[in-house]
Amino acid sequence: MLLELRIGNLALAEDVVLRPGPGLTMLTGETGAGKSLIVGALGLLAGGRAERGQIRSGEDEAWVEAVCDLSARPDLIAAVRKLGVTPGADGLLVLRRELRREGRGRVLIDGRLSSQAVIEELGGLLFAIQSQDQKRELAAGGFARDLLDDVLDLAAAREGVATALQRDRDLAQQLARRREEQAQAVEQLDMWRFQCDELRRANLREDEEAELAEAIAVKRHARAMLEAASAARDLLDTGRTPARDLIGRAQAGLAPHAGRSARLEAAHQQLTVAADAVADASSELERFLDGFGDDPRDLDELQERKALYEELRRKYRRDVPGLLALADTLEERLARHDGADRELDALAAEAAAARGELASACLALHEHRRRGAPRVAADAEATLRPLALPELDVMLTVEPAADPGGEVAIEGVRCRVSQHGADRVGLAVRTNAGEAAGPVADIASGGEAARIHLGLTVLRQTRRRPLIWLFDEVDAGLGMDAATPVALLLRRLAEGSQALCITHLPTVAAHGAQHWRVGKRVVSGRTVIELQELDPAARVQELARQLGGEGWRQGDDAAQTRYARDLLAAAGHGREARGSS
Repeated sequence: MLLELRIGNLALAEDVVLRPGPGLTMLTGETGAGKSLIVGALGLLAGGRAERGQIRSGEDEAWVEAVCDLSARPDLIAAVRKLGVTPGADGLLVLRRELRREGRGRVLIDGRLSSQAVIEELGGLLFAIQSQDQKRELAAGGFARDLLDDVLDLAAAREGVATALQRDRDLAQQLARRREEQAQAVEQLDMWRFQCDELRRANLREDEEAELAEAIAVKRHARAMLEAASAARDLLDTGRTPARDLIGRAQAGLAPHAGRSARLEAAHQQLTVAADAVADASSELERFLDGFGDDPRDLDELQERKALYEELRRKYRRDVPGLLALADTLEERLARHDGADRELDALAAEAAAARGELASACLALHEHRRRGAPRVAADAEATLRPLALPELDVMLTVEPAADPGGEVAIEGVRCRVSQHGADRVGLAVRTNAGEAAGPVADIASGGEAARIHLGLTVLRQTRRRPLIWLFDEVDAGLGMDAATPVALLLRRLAEGSQALCITHLPTVAAHGAQHWRVGKRVVSGRTVIELQELDPAARVQELARQLGGEGWRQGDDAAQTRYARDLLAAAGHGREARGSS
């Protein structure tokens, strides 16, 4: 519930505090007393447009702040968290909107800076403001559809349509993309096949190019390399004084004395390493000489093979590992293309099945709506006719949303599907017998539209109730007796919830669980607005004032006071009425 609304330096409000209780809270006051200020303040917290002209004269800043308790509304807490806002552990949430004469205003949520976009979404969840200007909402394309679906509890059916539509669109996109890929593949198929064949015929190996370079060098310098290798082997192992023998004799001579001197020990170890290195070099030379001339290819053939590597690297602008990877990729493309027809057929069958599921979901939702519309219209008439609309007729129509390019067919008509289905739901009314029916915006007056909207709002009993409702003179244009059903409907809406109602009618005001009066007074030469919660005696006096008449102003208020007590008693506040005597 809304625990507190505080308004500072906004228009005539210097520092105004409203603390509505649970249920229905009434706001009354003389014409021009400033009741619309509450509407404007909540409108700002709901993301409404802020203007510098709203700031109190002589002040640099105005602000509106609401302390909201969401602890009893887990649904609102979950919705708020989806917006990235986390209420405190106690469920409290503080919204603040600041207007500045110079510079930009600010939005704060729990003391932290936020944005206009966030407070618009957040305010839309928490506050529902209803005034006489409801024609636009009643005429909005989705109002009748959402009304019908909420009353018939079709959320699951709508969700089924939305899920089927998303799957249908996803598969249609996949199918179109795959067909485009196949079309492109057909154009490039010959090139891919040529490139793959060229690379596979080359029989490339990652290390072959280095081997070719060595083989070419050997072929070009064979005699000199053979003589050098033989001479080196002789010097190391088979000559007149082989290096291995000389090193071995030096090792043997040092061995008895190596333990007596660290320097001799180091020299002995170095000779050991040298002996091993000479042995390895001798073995490598032997293997070179034994395998000399093993490659049967002549120099021209080796050079041609090396030139092939160079040509392919230059042509494809890749190194050898890149050429091998390209060959694998091309083979995968060719294999996928070979199976493309089967893949496309399978994907097309899956897309057709999804389209069938979408059509079934849309048809099921359409049938629910079509069968339920007359009952909802009858319930709406029963709810609305007591609201000074005795001859009201309500018509809810459900028709396929015809579109020649639509995805599905409903009753033989091609329809475009949205996440809400494939129907066009209309709301028409007739307020006077014998007159033509039509849209509410064309038929109903402002007051009638407000009462129609109020009745339909109660009928919907939407599962996403706001934190608080604000009704701004929805009883305008009604006589006192005719307004009683409106008051009863407001009480019904506020049960287990919270609602504010601005009214000029005592027959409505008497039904509030709490009653506040809005007034003006002059302080230090300046006019300010005041809010006062009325005790039982003051409440009787306020209702008597609303009953009006010259007698009241002249002090002859006995009749009005008695009537005010009677109104409170009839509204179930008998103890209050008696306590004010």
